[in-house]
Amino acid sequence: MSRSAALLEWLRKTVADRGLAVGSLAASSGIERKRLRRILGGSEDMTVDELLAVTEALELTPAELGMADLEPAAPKLEMATNEPAGARVDPWGNQPRQLFEVAFALGCDFSFLADTSALQDSGIPGAVLARFEGGPLLIKLDAAYHKYNKPRYTDRDVTLTLSFDALYDCTFAWHAISQVAFFPVPQDPPSEDEEDEPVDDTPSGRPTLRLVT
Repeated sequence: MSRSAALLEWLRKTVADRGLAVGSLAASSGIERKRLRRILGGSEDMTVDELLAVTEALELTPAELGMADLEPAAPKLEMATNEPAGARVDPWGNQPRQLFEVAFALGCDFSFLADTSALQDSGIPGAVLARFEGGPLLIKLDAAYHKYNKPRYTDRDVTLTLSFDALYDCTFAWHAISQVAFFPVPQDPPSEDEEDEPVDDTPSGRPTLRLVT
């Protein structure tokens, strides 16, 4: 790993360890949010001025910047221990893709908005694009039909099988997706008996069995 790549990983770990969101770091460093995500994510080069702005916002000392060992593990924000094993999010990664993957994995109804100007060669029928010309295209995906959507992911886009007047394979570039909305199944409120039960705060990480009469 190059020294610059190791430095980026160390900065990302520092941000994660301090519980900072990208938006708050962008505000304190004076770097535009999208630009900050790109430079810390490694997709664009960071200037010296930007490095100084980030380190000042993080209140890092020269000694910390000069550490010999800049080889920490890349930060991963793990979900709670009672979530499915392996479920993880990467705040520096492709957010639209991660949201799609989570929605399909959960079997959750969801919808998304896509920029019609970026969908001319997407495979969506021209009549549909014409109807939404000048505005975003709204696509709703019911969980009951997820298996028919057959999401195919690449680093650049996702291809879904969608039904209009017939079935079409439609490709959406990640940069065209501006909003993703989830519609989770409502959770049942606890019964009175459940509310009176003592709570065991000891994390076991394993499912438990409770007998109900």
